[in-house]
Amino acid sequence: MTKNLEVKKRHVKMSNGELIKRICFIAAFSSISCLLYSVDLFKFKLPIFPSFLEFNFSMMPIIICAFMLGPIDAACVVIIRCLVKWIVPGTGTQYVGELADVLIGLAAAIPAGIVYNYTKLKHKSIIALSLVIIGWVLMGILSNIFINIPWYNNLYFKSNYYKHGVHPYLVAPVDTAVYKITFNHIHVNKDNFMFYYIVFAVIPFNLILSIVVTVVTGLVHKRLKFLYDIIGKKNNKEKIDFNENEELENNNTDNE
Repeated sequence: MTKNLEVKKRHVKMSNGELIKRICFIAAFSSISCLLYSVDLFKFKLPIFPSFLEFNFSMMPIIICAFMLGPIDAACVVIIRCLVKWIVPGTGTQYVGELADVLIGLAAAIPAGIVYNYTKLKHKSIIALSLVIIGWVLMGILSNIFINIPWYNNLYFKSNYYKHGVHPYLVAPVDTAVYKITFNHIHVNKDNFMFYYIVFAVIPFNLILSIVVTVVTGLVHKRLKFLYDIIGKKNNKEKIDFNENEELENNNTDNE
């Protein structure tokens, strides 16, 4: 009976240690992601895209977290990143842009974390990073069609998107960008805004950003892979040790 209690206490202790370790890793990844997401020094714009689309690399630590700890931990980092952005620097998009970033982050990180941690596929790192790009681009399209443009238009400009269409202040930067990209052949207005915005801005912007982020993350991931392996071996060893002790204790009880 005493041995049984000792084994259970040891199991609880290991579980608490694992929980503390995961919380520390989530805090570290969240801090890095928040800096890359909120500080202007780490963000930049490309002149070929509308001025309100900014490049940032805050998804890098999130993807690494998905590989190292799993999809749930990465999802926590995604949510913490946007909560901190809302509280500290504040929002310039009436919280619409941050909400869309949460959806894009979840769509990119969760499938990658599932594939990397819960499958035995060959080249699962490449598959996981490919899913990051696919999830990122698809959610970018959906979030802009159903959240970013309609909600931002209604909340920021106080204009009903579904009755009056997109506001001219949103049309202007997209028109300028598309006009340059198509060599002065296409003009954007409120009637064709969504189509040209998605085709010439949202898709190429998210595609370029996601590819750059995944390539850099893949290179960093190779450097950190030994750390994943160490953590995995340590966790497996703890589970094996506990199972062996539990079986031994059960055998001793049966013999008595």
